[in-house]
Amino acid sequence: MKFTREQQAIFKFVREGEGHGIIDAVAGAGKTTTIMECARFAAEPARVLFCAFNNSIAKEIGRRFREKGMPAVAVKTIHALGFQILRENSDYGDRLQLNEHKYLTLFKSEAMQKKLQPDLRSLIELNGLNPGDKDDSRQTFAIKNLLYRVQKRLLNINQKHRAVLNGPTYEAFEEMVRHFGIFTHTEENSKIFHDELELYHRMHRLLLKEGTEMAARSYIIDFTDMIYLPFVWQLGSSVKYDWIFIDECQDLSKAQFAIAAKYGRQGSRVLAVGDPRQSIYGFTGADVESFARVKRMTRATQLPLTTCFRCPQRVIELAREIREDIVGAKRAKGKVSTIGVEEVSDVARPGDLIISRFRAPLLILVFEFIDKNVKVQVAPDEAAEFIGELKVLFKQGERQANIKARYRDFDALKQQVFSRNMWVIRQNAQKIAKASDREVYLQVETEYLEKRLEFLHKKHELWQKDCCSISTILERIKAFVSAKENAIRLSTIHRAKGLEEERVFIIDYDQLPVSRQGQKDWEKEQETNLKYVAITRAMKTLFLVESADLEEMEEEGSLFDSLPF
Repeated sequence: MKFTREQQAIFKFVREGEGHGIIDAVAGAGKTTTIMECARFAAEPARVLFCAFNNSIAKEIGRRFREKGMPAVAVKTIHALGFQILRENSDYGDRLQLNEHKYLTLFKSEAMQKKLQPDLRSLIELNGLNPGDKDDSRQTFAIKNLLYRVQKRLLNINQKHRAVLNGPTYEAFEEMVRHFGIFTHTEENSKIFHDELELYHRMHRLLLKEGTEMAARSYIIDFTDMIYLPFVWQLGSSVKYDWIFIDECQDLSKAQFAIAAKYGRQGSRVLAVGDPRQSIYGFTGADVESFARVKRMTRATQLPLTTCFRCPQRVIELAREIREDIVGAKRAKGKVSTIGVEEVSDVARPGDLIISRFRAPLLILVFEFIDKNVKVQVAPDEAAEFIGELKVLFKQGERQANIKARYRDFDALKQQVFSRNMWVIRQNAQKIAKASDREVYLQVETEYLEKRLEFLHKKHELWQKDCCSISTILERIKAFVSAKENAIRLSTIHRAKGLEEERVFIIDYDQLPVSRQGQKDWEKEQETNLKYVAITRAMKTLFLVESADLEEMEEEGSLFDSLPF
């Protein structure tokens, strides 16, 4: 393989340079290949640690190192490295139990609910609801909705706190909550916000304390504990490496970098690689400053990698509007076309990749493809989310019931479900201060609700011989979106990072980067990064899909996805 001058300069830095390095690599620059090649110049491959972004990448990198004749290079995810530190401690060893839903289970436990009850009750009353009025079904519904949002927010706060190693004070808590936009702009400016936040802070501390004690007492941990507990308990690793290679460093949280650093000693060198313009995982605890933070903390020499081997020239021209230094290696011009969203289901063909900033437009496309009996492939977790967008509309009893036996026809069920969900939409629209925003929200959410119900109605009419309930209809839909071969792939932009395809469609391209009321500077930058990531997935042809008249208002789906009914 012939390497570019920039790649050769990186190899020279590894061979002859001193200190730490950080590679600023554009999309499609072969950064992983470059950093893997650097391992050849290490004195002892057995003293090299490669930190991979996730398990599937770790397996692939490990396989490639073996093929290159370097099986001694250690390839691990940072979570696996944290887990290894916990296991090294003689008090834990093999007794550690991984429970991905540890904090959800803990939150729902009778003991924790009893501890949280006074604050939960205060929160309900603060929002103008009466928990004692059980005869008002709509108020009961509103309380359930509020409590579910409390659960979701507390779990989000808990994960963020551990990922960013947030301090214990109320001031640090408020700064973190505002930074990550845990509450909406309207909520942050409401009269009751600070009273609410004090309640959330107390509940968060209770939940965190119990979760940490559970890990020490019962050896039960979740994935974030793997990177949090070694820091809290001040544990280190007995295994040290001369070189620590870190891939995708723009997506590191503070806790993740702290884990990687525990595997170095005095004199060890760090070589990190990433693209600041592909920093899109702020919701996990990383942010747009992650690349700069790694550079600052390691005092690293910055090394450029500006040649993109993936995209044709016309796609590079678009990407250059966001990242000016990106250069295309391909001579082919490629093709960039603008089409309407109504054309996508006719133009797309098996093997294409369709990506969207939000999940809702993808779900609408899924409806169209299923109607045309076209195979669709989405990631398993995303498939579950798609089903959740439909499941959320119904109470458990409504999902399980035989539609004809209980409701005689689908229209009766549809009217009942529509009425209830519209009440929730109107209730939440009242919290939007600006009248024009409130009107758009109502219009968007109403249309999305109608489309989902109409689609299910059509499927019931078509499949009623085999599918007599909403649950059985959802099972069949799940099969449609899980095709393995000869399928069109659909993905949110977040999940499309790392993917590439000859033909790529970007849904609602004219709405990118997304702008929202109260958006923070880092969020604005991350939205621009998402546009850059989307553009640079295309290897030959890029379709820029113009949006429908109504733009989506809520990030990655409806505001009320996955209600517990």
